[in-house]
Amino acid sequence: MRRYIGFRDFVQRDQRSLVGTGLLLTGSHEQAIRLALRAYRTVGLAWPPTPWENPATHAHTALYRAFLRRPTAAGATALVRLPPRRRLIAVACLHDGRTPEEMADVLGLPVETVESELTEALDTLTKGDRKRLVNRFATQAGEASVPDLSDRSLADLRRRGRRRALLTAAVLTLLVGFIVTLTPQGQVWTTALAAGDRDSGASAAVPQAARASTGPGASGSPSAEPSAEPSAEPSAGGSAQPAVPAAWKAPRTSYVIRYAVPGECRGARPATPYAGKVLCSGWTLAMASDRPSKDRPDLPRATCEPGGCRATLHVPDAVQDLGYGNDRSRELGPAVSRDGRRLAYLSAAELRYVAHDLPSGTKRYLSPALTPADLEHTSVAVSPDGRHFTVRLADRRLRTDFATGSTSPVPAGETTPAERSAGWLDEEYPGWTASPSGKYAAAAVSGEPGNDSLRIVDAASRRTVKSLPLPALGEPVSAEAVHWLSAREVVVELTGRTSRDILGFYRIDVRNGRMHRLAGLPADDRIAIGAAAER
Repeated sequence: MRRYIGFRDFVQRDQRSLVGTGLLLTGSHEQAIRLALRAYRTVGLAWPPTPWENPATHAHTALYRAFLRRPTAAGATALVRLPPRRRLIAVACLHDGRTPEEMADVLGLPVETVESELTEALDTLTKGDRKRLVNRFATQAGEASVPDLSDRSLADLRRRGRRRALLTAAVLTLLVGFIVTLTPQGQVWTTALAAGDRDSGASAAVPQAARASTGPGASGSPSAEPSAEPSAEPSAGGSAQPAVPAAWKAPRTSYVIRYAVPGECRGARPATPYAGKVLCSGWTLAMASDRPSKDRPDLPRATCEPGGCRATLHVPDAVQDLGYGNDRSRELGPAVSRDGRRLAYLSAAELRYVAHDLPSGTKRYLSPALTPADLEHTSVAVSPDGRHFTVRLADRRLRTDFATGSTSPVPAGETTPAERSAGWLDEEYPGWTASPSGKYAAAAVSGEPGNDSLRIVDAASRRTVKSLPLPALGEPVSAEAVHWLSAREVVVELTGRTSRDILGFYRIDVRNGRMHRLAGLPADDRIAIGAAAER
């Protein structure tokens, strides 16, 4: 199975360490191997790992949780006589090198509680002699008898995959049989239902205020779809208001998104940007493809040259500016996957976050319909591999697996340091961007009277770990951190302090400060970068 490429090698590299940890926790080789197999099953179900994920850490965390669900103890050593949670904290911190903060996240406990239990375990086992206990753990774990678990782990994953496919087929068969049995005209009924869903889905996407003017007098049919182009309508006060655009339908195309920039807003901004009011919507996607122009019917603005094809697409319902109370507003932008194949944004038509996959045309909902209270600090982010989207709301975060469409709250133990420190970062830095792992944040800070500098902040400790001065480009520059291309490179936008001209976008290596121009991007003060760095 191509999905599990690299999994066998990972198991063979990691199994001695994992079984050694299991042996310390249980005192039994048999139980340790069972725990290791459960942990590898957990890792395998999420394989391949995301670029920022350490599968060995994932496997150890899965083993910890499997142990706590069903703790066992064999033998009569002082370690296995400890309570299971205290035993786990001692092994994880003293043998596996986990910090009390990391174990607090895994166990959902205060850090103080973890530190206290670790101290009690040390006192019980070696009267506080930490080094002696570490050496003892290393000796005992090194005695583990470790067979090759890779074949057993892969066989288990394949069995589960077949079982899941058979169960899905059985459920679908039962569902179809149920419909046909209870509905004499089942085929006609389901066809009509599908057509009704398509019609009602388009109209339900538009808020009630926008649908109020739709009817026989306007379209001749109550189910007519609203126009995709926004139009200005007079408000009660006589000023034009931005009309609500229709929900965008992504074309199926091999083109990828190089970058996105704000489109033109139509209609006047409301005088009072009350909470939840969309003030402006519409983003334009700059597309590219190396293929011949067979997709051009979907992309009428495409132009092809020997170096490839270029096109633009307008997403009318992607929100640009949003009111969030007390006459305040904030700018919002879309999230584009690193390969340029997926796009996510807050939809003005549906007032919820949506994501589109361009190769397949698939659309996913990333959030429920949002209330004004959700929108004060809202944003959307995409994982480096484009699979997971995280929506930030006022008091919670939602994560969606695009492959399955499942959305769930992000547990407190799984939020990144940047997510946990987002409020502080918002106050400290007007513009910041989180690294792929969420461990660091990059922000530009003023360097009067010279150039700005790029600051890299450890989000957990809120400590500056690196400050990189930015070189002048013929004049002193101001900067804004835009996007992390990888764990090592940040894109910044540089503006001349004297001329006020946008001087371009540059990729900066955060290890040494080396800077290179990112060509082909427009001089725009707002941009969402997708595959621009790859082309």
